[in-house]
Amino acid sequence: MKKTTNFDSGAYFQNVGRMKLTKTIFGLKAYLKELFRGIEFSEKNILDIGAGTGMYSCYMAMNGATKIVSLEPELEGSGNGYTAKFEDLKDNLGLNNVFLKSLTFQSFNNEEKKFDIILLHHSINHLDEDACINLKKSEEAREIYRKIFEKLYLISSSQARIIIADCSSKNIFSMLKIKNPFAPSIEWHKHQPPNEWAKLLKKTGFRDFEVKWIVLNPLGGIANFFLGNKICSFIINSHFIIYAKK
Repeated sequence: MKKTTNFDSGAYFQNVGRMKLTKTIFGLKAYLKELFRGIEFSEKNILDIGAGTGMYSCYMAMNGATKIVSLEPELEGSGNGYTAKFEDLKDNLGLNNVFLKSLTFQSFNNEEKKFDIILLHHSINHLDEDACINLKKSEEAREIYRKIFEKLYLISSSQARIIIADCSSKNIFSMLKIKNPFAPSIEWHKHQPPNEWAKLLKKTGFRDFEVKWIVLNPLGGIANFFLGNKICSFIINSHFIIYAKK
């Protein structure tokens, strides 16, 4: 299998910009730097759960990953066009180490090498939205996610890295029950704070947790230097990243 080892950043960002997959290239560069800080992709087998348009899968593939399995169960008739955009980006970058599968994580059966990195970017709450909503008040809901995390543990290699990015339900606008001007489309009741996910991950064997608060914005690292903390995030978009190890 051919593997890309030299990251052609010009081609990557040119295609992402052409396809309008991000608001600004400047902001995306800063976000990718923060999201994957300290993560080494070279020679890694990677699973991207909820891969969307393939923007992160392709970035990891171009940074030396051996293989990326990308799960994106886009619903038939969906207007997002994720599958078409994914294939367009992958083909234009000439990547043959990225494999898109239209499957949910629950229906995915890994019969090959275990994964060294597992990314859940804005997808943890979508694995089972009803269970996510009821996570704090329902043992049945917690059991659903425990089984999901047990599966993550089983398919991950020794010393695997888990990366989860999402928005916390704890946000000043959600508490006031008014629309958040920074993130007007977020349905806050369908999210959970990072400590809830960390507790369940810990019960299934994951360890060495780190939580990073980050502001999603077109100004990139400049804004995060001043606003990338829990307090400021609480009054903006409550975006976090959880890092854990097996």
